[in-house]
Amino acid sequence: MKQILLFLLASVLVLSLAACGGVVVDYDTPKSGELSAAYDFYRDSQASLASGMAITPEQADDAFIVLVSCGMDSKVSNVTRKQGDDGHCTVTSGFSTFDVYYTDGVIDRVEKSGETLYPAPVVPADNNPLTACLLTVADVKSGSGEKIGEYAYIEITKGQLEAVTAEEYKEFAETVVKDSGYNWVAIVCDDGTGICFPGSMYYVAQYGKQDADGGILEVVGTITLDESGGYTYEPGE
Repeated sequence: MKQILLFLLASVLVLSLAACGGVVVDYDTPKSGELSAAYDFYRDSQASLASGMAITPEQADDAFIVLVSCGMDSKVSNVTRKQGDDGHCTVTSGFSTFDVYYTDGVIDRVEKSGETLYPAPVVPADNNPLTACLLTVADVKSGSGEKIGEYAYIEITKGQLEAVTAEEYKEFAETVVKDSGYNWVAIVCDDGTGICFPGSMYYVAQYGKQDADGGILEVVGTITLDESGGYTYEPGE
Protein backbone atom coordinates (compact mmCIF):
# COMPACT_ATOMS: atom_id res chain seq x y z
CA MET A 1 0.00 0.00 0.00
CA LYS A 2 2.84 2.40 0.86
CA GLN A 3 4.53 1.80 -2.51
CA ILE A 4 1.26 2.40 -4.33
CA LEU A 5 0.79 5.67 -2.44
CA LEU A 6 4.29 6.88 -3.31
CA PHE A 7 3.69 5.99 -6.96
CA LEU A 8 0.45 7.94 -6.97
CA LEU A 9 2.14 10.98 -5.37
CA ALA A 10 4.94 10.89 -7.95
CA SER A 11 2.40 10.63 -10.75
CA VAL A 12 0.50 13.61 -9.39
CA LEU A 13 3.74 15.64 -9.21
CA VAL A 14 4.62 14.80 -12.81
CA LEU A 15 1.15 15.69 -13.98
CA SER A 16 1.27 18.95 -12.03
CA LEU A 17 4.55 19.96 -13.64
CA ALA A 18 3.23 19.09 -17.05
CA ALA A 19 0.06 21.07 -16.45
CA CYS A 20 2.06 24.10 -15.38
CA GLY A 21 4.46 23.74 -18.27
CA GLY A 22 7.32 23.05 -15.84
CA VAL A 23 10.34 21.28 -17.25
CA VAL A 24 13.39 20.29 -15.27
CA VAL A 25 16.44 21.64 -17.14
CA ASP A 26 19.92 20.26 -16.55
CA TYR A 27 22.29 23.23 -16.56
CA ASP A 28 25.40 21.11 -16.06
CA THR A 29 27.25 21.22 -19.35
CA PRO A 30 30.76 20.25 -20.48
CA LYS A 31 31.84 23.89 -20.02
CA SER A 32 30.06 24.56 -16.71
CA GLY A 33 32.95 23.71 -14.44
CA GLU A 34 35.51 25.82 -16.25
CA LEU A 35 33.18 28.79 -16.68
CA SER A 36 32.00 28.64 -13.05
CA ALA A 37 35.60 28.73 -11.86
CA ALA A 38 36.47 31.65 -14.11
CA TYR A 39 33.35 33.82 -13.66
CA ASP A 40 31.34 34.15 -10.46
CA PHE A 41 28.40 35.54 -12.46
CA TYR A 42 28.28 32.62 -14.90
CA ARG A 43 25.61 30.43 -13.30
CA ASP A 44 22.97 33.16 -13.02
CA SER A 45 23.83 34.38 -16.52
CA GLN A 46 23.62 30.92 -18.07
CA ALA A 47 20.11 30.35 -16.78
CA SER A 48 18.94 33.82 -17.82
CA LEU A 49 20.36 33.45 -21.32
CA ALA A 50 18.92 29.97 -21.80
CA SER A 51 15.41 30.95 -20.75
CA GLY A 52 15.43 34.47 -22.17
CA MET A 53 16.78 33.50 -25.58
CA ALA A 54 14.93 30.15 -25.64
CA ILE A 55 18.13 28.22 -26.25
CA THR A 56 19.79 25.18 -24.68
CA PRO A 57 22.20 25.44 -21.72
CA GLU A 58 25.04 24.46 -24.08
CA GLN A 59 24.12 27.27 -26.45
CA ALA A 60 23.80 29.60 -23.46
CA ASP A 61 27.41 28.76 -22.57
CA ASP A 62 28.58 29.81 -26.03
CA ALA A 63 26.46 32.96 -25.86
CA PHE A 64 27.97 33.77 -22.46
CA ILE A 65 31.51 33.39 -23.84
CA VAL A 66 30.71 35.69 -26.76
CA LEU A 67 29.20 38.35 -24.48
CA VAL A 68 32.18 38.23 -22.12
CA SER A 69 34.44 38.80 -25.14
CA CYS A 70 32.30 41.87 -25.87
CA GLY A 71 32.95 43.33 -22.41
CA MET A 72 30.20 41.84 -20.24
CA ASP A 73 31.58 41.71 -16.69
CA SER A 74 28.55 41.12 -14.46
CA LYS A 75 25.57 38.79 -14.40
CA VAL A 76 22.79 39.01 -16.95
CA SER A 77 19.91 40.80 -15.27
CA ASN A 78 17.44 40.78 -18.14
CA VAL A 79 16.91 39.29 -21.59
CA THR A 80 14.18 40.81 -23.74
CA ARG A 81 12.97 39.44 -27.06
CA LYS A 82 10.83 41.50 -29.37
CA GLN A 83 7.52 39.91 -30.22
CA GLY A 84 7.73 38.16 -33.57
CA ASP A 85 11.49 38.57 -33.77
CA ASP A 86 13.00 35.29 -32.59
CA GLY A 87 16.43 36.14 -33.97
CA HIS A 88 17.02 39.30 -31.92
CA CYS A 89 17.11 40.09 -28.22
CA THR A 90 18.58 42.65 -25.87
CA VAL A 91 20.74 41.44 -23.00
CA THR A 92 21.21 43.70 -20.00
CA SER A 93 24.20 43.28 -17.70
CA GLY A 94 25.03 45.94 -15.13
CA PHE A 95 24.89 49.27 -16.94
CA SER A 96 25.43 47.69 -20.37
CA THR A 97 22.83 46.59 -22.91
CA PHE A 98 23.80 44.37 -25.82
CA ASP A 99 21.80 43.75 -28.98
CA VAL A 100 22.20 40.08 -29.79
CA TYR A 101 21.29 38.62 -33.18
CA TYR A 102 21.26 34.84 -33.46
CA THR A 103 20.13 31.96 -35.66
CA ASP A 104 19.14 28.55 -34.30
CA GLY A 105 20.70 29.43 -30.95
CA VAL A 106 24.04 30.53 -32.42
CA ILE A 107 25.03 34.19 -32.14
CA ASP A 108 25.67 35.90 -35.46
CA ARG A 109 26.30 39.45 -34.25
CA VAL A 110 26.48 41.52 -31.06
CA GLU A 111 26.07 45.30 -31.03
CA LYS A 112 26.31 47.89 -28.31
CA SER A 113 25.11 51.45 -28.91
CA GLY A 114 25.15 50.73 -32.64
CA GLU A 115 28.76 49.51 -32.67
CA THR A 116 29.44 45.94 -33.77
CA LEU A 117 31.47 44.13 -31.12
CA TYR A 118 31.13 40.58 -32.45
CA PRO A 119 32.46 39.38 -34.72
CA ALA A 120 35.39 41.68 -34.02
CA PRO A 121 36.02 44.16 -36.85
CA VAL A 122 38.89 43.14 -39.10
CA VAL A 123 41.84 45.47 -38.63
CA PRO A 124 43.59 46.06 -41.94
CA ALA A 125 47.25 45.10 -42.04
CA ASP A 126 49.68 47.98 -41.67
CA ASN A 127 51.79 47.84 -44.81
CA ASN A 128 53.73 50.99 -43.94
CA PRO A 129 57.15 49.82 -42.69
CA LEU A 130 57.53 53.02 -40.63
CA THR A 131 54.24 52.97 -38.72
CA ALA A 132 54.33 49.16 -38.38
CA CYS A 133 57.57 49.32 -36.37
CA LEU A 134 57.56 49.34 -32.59
CA LEU A 135 58.10 52.87 -31.27
CA THR A 136 60.60 52.71 -28.41
CA VAL A 137 60.67 55.53 -25.85
CA ALA A 138 63.80 56.37 -23.84
CA ASP A 139 64.76 59.01 -21.29
CA VAL A 140 66.75 62.12 -22.10
CA LYS A 141 69.09 62.76 -19.18
CA SER A 142 71.20 65.66 -18.04
CA GLY A 143 74.91 65.38 -17.34
CA SER A 144 74.08 64.58 -13.71
CA GLY A 145 71.79 61.72 -14.74
CA GLU A 146 68.53 63.54 -14.09
CA LYS A 147 65.67 62.87 -16.51
CA ILE A 148 64.88 66.01 -18.47
CA GLY A 149 62.73 64.60 -21.24
CA GLU A 150 62.06 61.69 -23.58
CA TYR A 151 62.89 60.71 -27.13
CA ALA A 152 61.46 57.97 -29.32
CA TYR A 153 62.81 55.88 -32.18
CA ILE A 154 62.08 52.98 -34.50
CA GLU A 155 64.62 50.58 -36.00
CA ILE A 156 64.51 49.41 -39.62
CA THR A 157 66.98 48.23 -42.22
CA LYS A 158 68.51 50.63 -44.72
CA GLY A 159 66.82 48.67 -47.50
CA GLN A 160 63.42 49.22 -45.88
CA LEU A 161 64.07 52.95 -45.56
CA GLU A 162 65.12 53.23 -49.19
CA ALA A 163 61.86 51.53 -50.23
CA VAL A 164 59.62 53.91 -48.21
CA THR A 165 57.28 55.93 -50.40
CA ALA A 166 56.50 59.62 -49.99
CA GLU A 167 53.01 58.72 -48.76
CA GLU A 168 54.39 56.35 -46.12
CA TYR A 169 56.89 58.94 -44.91
CA LYS A 170 54.11 61.55 -44.71
CA GLU A 171 51.90 59.18 -42.71
CA PHE A 172 54.70 58.52 -40.20
CA ALA A 173 55.58 62.19 -39.84
CA GLU A 174 51.99 63.32 -39.39
CA THR A 175 50.64 60.47 -37.23
CA VAL A 176 53.63 59.38 -35.14
CA VAL A 177 55.87 62.44 -34.92
CA LYS A 178 53.37 65.30 -34.96
CA ASP A 179 52.22 66.45 -31.49
CA SER A 180 54.10 63.56 -29.86
CA GLY A 181 55.89 65.84 -27.40
CA TYR A 182 59.20 63.97 -27.56
CA ASN A 183 62.49 65.85 -27.61
CA TRP A 184 63.13 64.12 -30.91
CA VAL A 185 61.91 61.15 -32.92
CA ALA A 186 64.39 59.07 -34.90
CA ILE A 187 64.32 56.45 -37.62
CA VAL A 188 67.39 54.34 -36.95
CA CYS A 189 68.88 52.17 -39.70
CA ASP A 190 71.23 49.22 -39.33
CA ASP A 191 74.15 50.97 -41.10
CA GLY A 192 74.52 53.87 -38.62
CA THR A 193 72.47 56.34 -40.65
CA GLY A 194 68.88 57.44 -40.35
CA ILE A 195 66.43 60.29 -39.97
CA CYS A 196 65.83 62.53 -36.98
CA PHE A 197 62.91 64.90 -36.32
CA PRO A 198 64.37 67.42 -33.83
CA GLY A 199 61.82 68.70 -31.32
CA SER A 200 59.30 66.30 -32.89
CA MET A 201 58.81 68.79 -35.72
CA TYR A 202 56.96 66.73 -38.31
CA TYR A 203 57.56 69.32 -41.03
CA VAL A 204 61.36 69.13 -40.97
CA ALA A 205 63.83 66.28 -40.48
CA GLN A 206 67.50 65.61 -41.02
CA TYR A 207 69.04 62.59 -42.66
CA GLY A 208 72.62 61.53 -41.98
CA LYS A 209 75.00 59.71 -39.69
CA GLN A 210 73.49 59.13 -36.25
CA ASP A 211 74.72 58.86 -32.69
CA ALA A 212 73.65 56.12 -30.28
CA ASP A 213 70.43 57.99 -29.43
CA GLY A 214 69.33 58.64 -33.01
CA GLY A 215 70.54 62.25 -33.13
CA ILE A 216 72.30 63.42 -36.28
CA LEU A 217 76.08 63.70 -36.06
CA GLU A 218 76.66 64.51 -39.72
CA VAL A 219 73.87 65.98 -41.86
CA VAL A 220 73.62 64.51 -45.34
CA GLY A 221 70.27 66.03 -46.29
CA THR A 222 67.11 67.74 -45.04
CA ILE A 223 63.49 66.71 -45.57
CA THR A 224 60.95 69.53 -45.34
CA LEU A 225 57.23 69.96 -45.79
CA ASP A 226 56.50 71.94 -48.95
CA GLU A 227 53.61 74.22 -49.86
CA SER A 228 51.71 71.44 -51.64
CA GLY A 229 51.60 69.32 -48.48
CA GLY A 230 54.30 66.94 -49.64
CA TYR A 231 57.88 66.49 -48.46
CA THR A 232 60.99 67.55 -50.33
CA TYR A 233 64.51 66.19 -49.83
CA GLU A 234 67.43 68.56 -50.23
CA PRO A 235 71.01 67.18 -50.11
CA GLY A 236 73.40 68.93 -47.76
CA GLU A 237 76.33 70.94 -49.00
